[in-house]
Amino acid sequence: MSEHDKLVEVDIVPRKTKTEDADLDITPMIDIVFLLLAFFVMCSKMDPTVPLELPPAQYGQAIPEKSCVVLLAQAGENPDVFKVYKGRAADEANVVPMADPDAMETEIGNYVESELSKRPDSMGVLIKAEGELKTGTIEMIKRGIGQSELAKNRQLFVAVEDGG
Repeated sequence: MSEHDKLVEVDIVPRKTKTEDADLDITPMIDIVFLLLAFFVMCSKMDPTVPLELPPAQYGQAIPEKSCVVLLAQAGENPDVFKVYKGRAADEANVVPMADPDAMETEIGNYVESELSKRPDSMGVLIKAEGELKTGTIEMIKRGIGQSELAKNRQLFVAVEDGG
């Protein structure tokens, strides 16, 4: 036999794959993401004094004041100071005294009840909000109106000052 005729016997061994290299460890990437998030949260500047520009209302319905019991709410110089007037005008004789919220709610409820009993044909109750009032002030007025039994069958309208 010649050298060319000799068969070389070779053992083919399957290549071992490293199972450790097949899995990707994303723990460092998650750490970096949280570090970047913390960095941007700490470095961002949040200014609560900047007023939020709201778009003007495009829809709404005109409510005649004469057919409603009206409460006028105005903000004072301090955000925590406000005045609620019984009626359409800011008359100091008709102001609801600044007291604890429960007493103010009771007085508002009594006023609405007496006005609706005088004018049973009223559409509902209208809150006219002027100035930079807090939402909690309007909610307090609404709770006071809710104390009136006659107001429960009527609509509640909230009008805001036109910023235009």
